[in-house]
Amino acid sequence: MAVISTSNRPLRIAVLAHNLRAAGGLSVGRNLLAALAKAAPRHSYFVTIPTGCGYEEICRQFPNCETVVCHPGDGLLKTWYFETVQLRNRILPLRPDVVLALGNRGLLSPPCPQAVLIADAHYSYPRKHYGAESFRNRLVFAYNGWYLGRVLRHTKLLLCQTPVAQRRLVRAYGYKGQTAVCPNAVSDLPFGGEADPSVPQALAPYRDRMKLFCLSWYYAHKNLESLFALFAQFSQELAGVVVVTTIDADQSPLARRFVRSIERFGLQDRIVNVGFIPDAQLASYYRHCHALLLPTFLETFSGTYVEAMRWGLPILTSDLDFAHCVCGDAALYFDPWNVRSMKDAISRLRANPDLGRELTNRGTARLQTMFKSWNEIAVDLSGELTKLARLG
Repeated sequence: MAVISTSNRPLRIAVLAHNLRAAGGLSVGRNLLAALAKAAPRHSYFVTIPTGCGYEEICRQFPNCETVVCHPGDGLLKTWYFETVQLRNRILPLRPDVVLALGNRGLLSPPCPQAVLIADAHYSYPRKHYGAESFRNRLVFAYNGWYLGRVLRHTKLLLCQTPVAQRRLVRAYGYKGQTAVCPNAVSDLPFGGEADPSVPQALAPYRDRMKLFCLSWYYAHKNLESLFALFAQFSQELAGVVVVTTIDADQSPLARRFVRSIERFGLQDRIVNVGFIPDAQLASYYRHCHALLLPTFLETFSGTYVEAMRWGLPILTSDLDFAHCVCGDAALYFDPWNVRSMKDAISRLRANPDLGRELTNRGTARLQTMFKSWNEIAVDLSGELTKLARLG
């Protein structure tokens, strides 16, 4: 993005972040808002946020910011009413210069120029990539896709996390407006004051094993059930290998089923589920695992890739365009629909320590040359919003 001069009067910016409540979306929302508070403090902000997600403290960093905690409600009908009636009525009296929608959904009739950030790959990939998704969720995705198509008719700037996502979205929706890339960056994961974090207690029994870190919430497109097939078919070949998963059983019924299946299949010593990991403990897990393993079918960016590069982990992931776009030559790729391909990648890395070091070095170099900081991203985004408001 080009940085545009922010001379003239400050802007009134309405930021819609209430849909960013979990996983990667929550990370993007919090990091981007915190960076905007530092990079563009002269503007006035009106921010819609979800409750209990840590946004309140971040929004207090803005010199001039009004927040509204939003509860859209459950169900498509309540969501539709909130987005088409209530939300616009809350924003209209503010007379904003520009709307920045961060949660994949904007306004159908915005009162000013609107920019929409799309961070959900379901909008631009075929159903094959959805995984074993529930019928209800397929309906939700279909509705969301229809709604986005209507929103884009009233959107001046489409923000995408990678050039791959940009091309796919433009093609999927025939979008003719302006586009820009607004990527992810490395989150600031604390060490808790330690230069070399100690081994997490959950990993202590596996000191002599090859530990593959699978950092993810439970979603069907993450393809986590492939881990059951991986160890069922290749138990002997993968002796000494454990996969460390981070699924919170309380996240959803499907997450609970995944956690229970680990025990049902007798895989507690092969799939070590540690549950949700607070940010303050993540560095310890990155430091004491041997590689990142993501067999996902679907991503727009995945900040986990760049975090692995930061902490020096080689990456094992899906041989798909979104992964190549972010990881480049810093990953070892496999077919996520073929567990033998996954096994071969793991075995290749385990048998060749030099390959692991080479992938780590490539990741470090890629991180230093290919990716911006959150502050740089926020400066660019502020420039794009200023340009959008001036042209609107």
